[in-house]
Amino acid sequence: MTHHNHNTRINQVSFGEPKDVLVLEQMPCTSRDQSLVRVRIEAANINPSDLLSIHGVGQYRRNHQPPRVPGFEAVGHVIASDCPRFVSGQKVLVAAQGTWQKYADVHPDNLFHLPPDIDNGYAAQLYINAFTAWILTTEVARLTPEDVVIINAGSSAIGKIFAQLSSTVGFTLIAITSRPESYPYQTVPVLNAHENLASQLKQYGLPQPNVALDAIGGPACTELIQTLGAQGRYITYGTLSLAVYEKRFFEYQQRQQIQFSNFFLRYWEDQAGKAVRREQFDMMLEHFLSNKIALDVDQYFPLEQFQVALETIENHRAALKGKIILTM
Repeated sequence: MTHHNHNTRINQVSFGEPKDVLVLEQMPCTSRDQSLVRVRIEAANINPSDLLSIHGVGQYRRNHQPPRVPGFEAVGHVIASDCPRFVSGQKVLVAAQGTWQKYADVHPDNLFHLPPDIDNGYAAQLYINAFTAWILTTEVARLTPEDVVIINAGSSAIGKIFAQLSSTVGFTLIAITSRPESYPYQTVPVLNAHENLASQLKQYGLPQPNVALDAIGGPACTELIQTLGAQGRYITYGTLSLAVYEKRFFEYQQRQQIQFSNFFLRYWEDQAGKAVRREQFDMMLEHFLSNKIALDVDQYFPLEQFQVALETIENHRAALKGKIILTM
């Protein structure tokens, strides 16, 4: 639309520290490719994957080359579209790269309809963590009431989602966290990440897990896999430690015939196809809203204060009660 003349965006000019490589820019809005939908972004999430992509860690260095606009999920309203499924004024989730800007042109496949009254801070969290947790729980692991699941990073945003899904979907959960004293779910047994996991399971009389969901990777997970019995399932979906597994990890896995697999949401999407992806998102959204699944926000920062927002995450990560959200 011609009266939206200027775009405010964050430009990542290279890999490195956010304070060195991110620049706030005012740019003229270019003409819209008619195959894309123009969205006025209202709130965008800051995820660990955003920070990894800015630093250029691992796969992010290969897949997200600068210059680029960071951000992988946001919420906003359609302002221009030639796609009959998305019309001006509709509230949408944006599940695509480049959300840290006021206006984004997005392929319709990466837009999802939202209720008009849904909170922006909630809506901006409905993809990276929420959809990953939903697909892992219902489609990949296909958890049932007979399953006993153990997770690390239990106090993380996705860890809190797993805790809530354990009661609404129906499976037993054991959470591991480095801050057990502040773990918010009293119905979920919690283990201290700094103490021996197998010993704590015995000490508290907990059942032996048959499924492990790993967000961390690296040497600490040798202990995690040793909580599983024979022919258990170990699914890794993140590498927050940025470290490789130990040789002992795989020796135990082979000896106990544990099924080991990696999960990447992007690969699942490619395999499942666009129609299944959209159907699953709609199912997740209905489940989250009807069961009042909480997605917490700690603070909101205007886009122009992005450096303060990122410093808040770096300096106070352990004390944050929810996500940091950028508003446009």
